[in-house]
Amino acid sequence: MNLLLSIKPEYTEKIFSGQKKYEFRKQKPKLPINIVYIYESHPSKKIVGWFNIESIFSDSPEVIWEKCKEFGGIKEKKYFTYCNGNKIIHAFKIDEIYKFKNPINPFEIFPAFKPPQNFSYFNDPLVPRTLEDVAGFKLCPTID
Repeated sequence: MNLLLSIKPEYTEKIFSGQKKYEFRKQKPKLPINIVYIYESHPSKKIVGWFNIESIFSDSPEVIWEKCKEFGGIKEKKYFTYCNGNKIIHAFKIDEIYKFKNPINPFEIFPAFKPPQNFSYFNDPLVPRTLEDVAGFKLCPTID
């Protein structure tokens, strides 16, 4: 299964530069994930690349912060504001990363596209293939 994550531009830059090796989320996907496509929110509003998840750590916000703060790409105050009293936070450890040379405008490809609030699954096997066609090359060897 593949995911589409909405991520703010300040954090996508840090992911692609290697400063951010953990993506924090309040919800954890219930299904195994192959590829995470990055939907960069306003002002870009484009799919700008993808990454693989090496592992997911789930624990209290305090434990996750101590484990991941060095490569979390976020200031402590902002992190705890994001956690907003949640008892469990999930840290996606980012593995292989790829930034598209030409970001993809999903509104042009998928007429009914709605950006995910947190994440959305790519249940349709045609979605990654459509993205491959637009990008002009195979995105990841895990896609048939």
